[in-house]
Amino acid sequence: MSVDHAVSRVIRAHNASLINLYSEHSETVRQLQKALLSQVLPNVVDELGLDNFARNWAEEWLQDDLSIFRTLKRHKFTKAFALESLREILTWRLSHLKSQDPTAFPPSPLHVLPRQASDILGRPVLILRLANLAALQRDPREHVLHSVEGLRLNLHHINSPSPSSARQDKPVLQYVLLVDMENASLSNFNLDLLTWYTHEVAPRYPGLFGTVFIINFSWTQSGIWSVIKLALPESVHHKIFFPSRDTLHDCISPSNLPHEFGGYLPPLPEIPNLLDAQQTAPTPSLSSSFSSLKGDDSISPTHPPTDSNTISASRSSHRKISPHAHISPRSQFSPFYGYPIGPSQYSLTPAALPYLRHGRRRKRDLIRTLAALWWEKWRSRVSWTFSLLFIFLSLQWWWRQRRKGVLFIRGGPNQVTR
Repeated sequence: MSVDHAVSRVIRAHNASLINLYSEHSETVRQLQKALLSQVLPNVVDELGLDNFARNWAEEWLQDDLSIFRTLKRHKFTKAFALESLREILTWRLSHLKSQDPTAFPPSPLHVLPRQASDILGRPVLILRLANLAALQRDPREHVLHSVEGLRLNLHHINSPSPSSARQDKPVLQYVLLVDMENASLSNFNLDLLTWYTHEVAPRYPGLFGTVFIINFSWTQSGIWSVIKLALPESVHHKIFFPSRDTLHDCISPSNLPHEFGGYLPPLPEIPNLLDAQQTAPTPSLSSSFSSLKGDDSISPTHPPTDSNTISASRSSHRKISPHAHISPRSQFSPFYGYPIGPSQYSLTPAALPYLRHGRRRKRDLIRTLAALWWEKWRSRVSWTFSLLFIFLSLQWWWRQRRKGVLFIRGGPNQVTR
């Protein structure tokens, strides 16, 4: 089998496995959506004091079953962990995704080709030119977050049935990403941006990219990858490829590629970018409904409390969970008992509610908590045990020394006789 067909076979098998998982766990996804809409969302709305517009905007994301599925898959299909993560993502979205004027951003470095242009699996084609990253503003995080949210919405719209057609049998779950290395230099690799994306964005938009093709690469870059992939899990090997031109065309037809990549489409700058065309940010009224999140004691004007007791309780609740105050991992006010909470060091803006500081439940934090709880329960007995053990060993040592002294006296050297 040629190399071209081998790569094609790998990505076909990976996509088929993903679709089978989606079909197998579709009922679990519906159960999670039901719990989120009926239990989690009303609780979050009350905590943040959101109006009906913000609630409807949150429901739009909760009805995106592909996002629910990808989060469930990230947590190895464990419902409890997935539900907790989805609640944290919901709060994060309400706190971080703000209305932005599209004209305030330069053209997105992520270029989504028109829907008709897709790979052999029907997945939309996304192109990233690393050299274009230098054109971004000094702090491009809001721009990147705006673009990634647009990618999620685009997949959601692709899989949503239109009035004239039913939903397709095989859903489109991911993008195929082409990373163009032409004219790229070390200045294009923003380590801070990559670190922020890895810690802050990727866990909340998991599994968007199914296959990554590195194109226009140098032999040095290919050699470095050959060394790096030895330390990566095998699952990554099935996603990232350094294809030849023939291998690329075997996976994406030339009729669906721009002219620069050996395709029949016009040059990339002449092709409309779906991310620039669609409005991905919330409307301005959504930002106004989030104004209550800026202060710990503020109350949303769209839902005034009915009495002074409600106001006091609401303010007290906000003070208890304020992310600016230090909350012990074993505090009764911590929503993740035993684990450090607080805004991430990579967070774009302060979060309205605290969440896992490291983005996950670490084993070292669990061991530390279990050890602390064990010490609190058995501290007095352990102290007495060690005290008695110390006294016993001291007496034993004293008794041995005393016996040695007595034996030395009794068994001393005989006296010399005349």
